[in-house]
Amino acid sequence: MTAQDLDPAVPQTTRDRLVEAISAHGPITARQLAERFELTSAAVRRHLAALEADEIITEHEVPVAHRGRGRPSKAFVLSKFAHEDYQGGYDELATMALEELTRIGGDGAIDRLADRRVADWEARLDQLVSDREAQGERVTLSRKVELLAELLTSRGYATTVRPLHVPLPTSSARAGSAPRTLVTAQLCHGRCPVLDIAEDHPELCEAETRVISRIIGAPVQRLATLAQGAHACTTHIPLTEGRTP
Repeated sequence: MTAQDLDPAVPQTTRDRLVEAISAHGPITARQLAERFELTSAAVRRHLAALEADEIITEHEVPVAHRGRGRPSKAFVLSKFAHEDYQGGYDELATMALEELTRIGGDGAIDRLADRRVADWEARLDQLVSDREAQGERVTLSRKVELLAELLTSRGYATTVRPLHVPLPTSSARAGSAPRTLVTAQLCHGRCPVLDIAEDHPELCEAETRVISRIIGAPVQRLATLAQGAHACTTHIPLTEGRTP
């Protein structure tokens, strides 16, 4: 795979668009990709076969309940090779530099560096929110999370927001009242520009989680990370309690 395969500055081919969709929305099936881009299943499968052969994507089996039995559905995610080869990340020198920083300054030095790396996320997001509000948009918390996803995508994370509505139990005393729903979201990074370093230094992931929590104004929970072998970094974000229609 060449550097331009994942370079957003290069005009996108069908292959590029498939790679971007898989990185942002994976695990995703060939059928879903065909529907997303209005392509035939045969055309999509040819591209997927080529991407697998080039070690850019890999299979991810998703159990799907079907007639009482779980049956695997073949889906795809970005491979570790693709993460490592993504332009704008890092190289062996960065890993060596962190090791030297730890030797000289101790573990606290890595913590400070991790915080500094994400320090501008809040300021940049505040600016984006201010710009939208100046245009007359009412920026809700959910919209703020969407803007955060856009910001992180521009920095190489291929971030999406996946809303979740969790039904809450209703007590017998409130029988007949409208059902309550806990509205939450999952912030998912389909790509990590510092994956190799994060595997040895989880402080980078922890700093990201802290700044997301400050932005949201509530505790958030990192459910999974690419550095731990998951197909995406997933952060659970509480939004609000509402009522279903």
